[in-house]
Amino acid sequence: MNDTTSHIQITTAQITDVLDREYRAGNRKPPLLLALYGLGKSYQSQQFAAKNGMHYIDYRAAYKTFNDVRGFGVPNHESQKMVFYADEDFDFATDKPNCLHFEEVLNAAPSVQKVLMQIMLDRRIGKTRLADDTFVMASSNRRCHRTGVEPMLAALADRFSIYHVRPDFSSFMNYMNENAKSAEVLAFLNVNSDSPYNFDVAKWDGESNMPTFRSFERLDELAASYRNTKEMAEDDLLAAMASAKVGPKYGPMFAQFVRLSESIGDVNKMIDEADTCAIPVEADLRWIIACRLITAADKNKLSQVLTLSHRLSEPNEIDWSVNDEPSAMQTYVCTSIRRRRPELLRTAEMLDWQQKFAKTLTEV
Repeated sequence: MNDTTSHIQITTAQITDVLDREYRAGNRKPPLLLALYGLGKSYQSQQFAAKNGMHYIDYRAAYKTFNDVRGFGVPNHESQKMVFYADEDFDFATDKPNCLHFEEVLNAAPSVQKVLMQIMLDRRIGKTRLADDTFVMASSNRRCHRTGVEPMLAALADRFSIYHVRPDFSSFMNYMNENAKSAEVLAFLNVNSDSPYNFDVAKWDGESNMPTFRSFERLDELAASYRNTKEMAEDDLLAAMASAKVGPKYGPMFAQFVRLSESIGDVNKMIDEADTCAIPVEADLRWIIACRLITAADKNKLSQVLTLSHRLSEPNEIDWSVNDEPSAMQTYVCTSIRRRRPELLRTAEMLDWQQKFAKTLTEV
């Protein structure tokens, strides 16, 4: 994906840190996050609001008119003045701070951008002042992203603290390692780490889906809708449906990957035979096994899971405890278990593993 810029860029995972600092700095020059679609801007903003106990207001500037934002004028015959009725989407809470997020702000009409100038500089809408503890922010795609954004008024740009956000695979995988529902999608992403945002916006055909972070989340939901891998692998429509989620390049690749993963067989049997089972040579098959171990781990078989996950990196070693550092696959499996399986954290096996590799874990 071509998206060159002379600006210093931040990653998706750094959005909440930026918003925290802007909040502490007083929010006098509200942050504007500029990034490609499907990057997680909204999710990170919601996380920031939740962490700070804020009521989150998702205000879609692209769908508003000047009167929506400024207020709809109604004549008051007694005072002979106009009274402006506020848009219902300005649903400010009175019992907690508010996070007012103007989404898709550069898709807004120029007339809407003009009224936003007052909000960003004076923190008021007409005569109505925002509460002092209201945090104001905005986000948008950039002009090069072909989403119909309008050029920003220079005076409005001067009112924003403008941050350019780049796709960051590590940030996305940290999220997916905690939230993914499908071992196949997790494994596919680990093997094909260049897949998200591997497209050229300028060459987009105008009708195909694209492999964004958001698209792979939807692919994960699709994969999780099947009862098991066998059912998914045997679905003749899988390639078409996967392409509908992530585009014509990676959709068929994922369908082929799923059919390959079906050849692995029963991972629970591999766990029972962790010391002796055959370890596949192919890296993609090893990743599939590693991802399945995260959900297959059981408190009565954690010792075997630790052995098998180690053997995925070192097939000929069955005693992982003699090493000074954990193997790559074992680190992935165990750190994922720590994130997603809290009921296993206090087991003897996990405590021993964490204690032995404590120094390494502080760097993961």
